[in-house]
Amino acid sequence: MLVVDSSLPKGIAFVETKNLDGETNLKHKQVEKTLLRLAKTSENASLTVFNGSVIDCEGPNEHLYKFEGNFKTTDGAVIPIEPD
Repeated sequence: MLVVDSSLPKGIAFVETKNLDGETNLKHKQVEKTLLRLAKTSENASLTVFNGSVIDCEGPNEHLYKFEGNFKTTDGAVIPIEPD
């Protein structure tokens, strides 16, 4: 799952991961700043700004706290994606 926007300040989101790691507390995640800026500046306040973008990332694996990937926008910008 990639969080691209949030109604909370600074793009904060809380995610339940108990099905993955057994922990019942909510994990705090933050939208990557460039993605948040793209979502907030969308002219029609929808996520159509992301149409045509590509997420390039590693396949499923057993590493819950390690992730490598990139979000590639239609204008050629590459935004690194991290687990947080």
